Amino acid sequence: MGLQITNGVQPESGLINGLYNKAQDYASKLLSSDELDFAQYLNRNYESIDKDKDNVLSKNEIAAATVRDQRNEELKKLLQNKDVNDLTNNIDKNKDGQITKDETDPDSNVPHILKSALREIQTTKDFGLAAQNFTLNMCNNYYANKTLTSLATNAVSLLA
Repeated sequence: MGLQITNGVQPESGLINGLYNKAQDYASKLLSSDELDFAQYLNRNYESIDKDKDNVLSKNEIAAATVRDQRNEELKKLLQNKDVNDLTNNIDKNKDGQITKDETDPDSNVPHILKSALREIQTTKDFGLAAQNFTLNMCNNYYANKTLTSLATNAVSLLA
């Protein structure tokens, strides 16, 4: 069930699909589950949270939704560990103070990350650097904290 990227180059496509499958296998184990779970909560409830229907979630809309939905056991568990503002800030990838639908679905950006890694491999032929950049982008995409991101990219650099 690997993601297929068609660009006419078979070896790199196999490599990219392998990287994608590995990343999916480890994402739930390695990455911050609070942010991932909160992003999934926002994604599932996006339309009801977006009260002004402007297709972005403001911090006020998110805060109001968490108050309204305080009986939700999943949400209560998340908010025991972290503040709603911290969770929202970590999900806001472009730091514009609003959450878009794509920011609540990290899987939506994976094809772009994979295509970028493929282009880097094809242009630089430096698999080590491409693997480090791929790891960094995947960690950032799945809301990994700075420590985990640093550990992951350092581990990949030792393998490269």
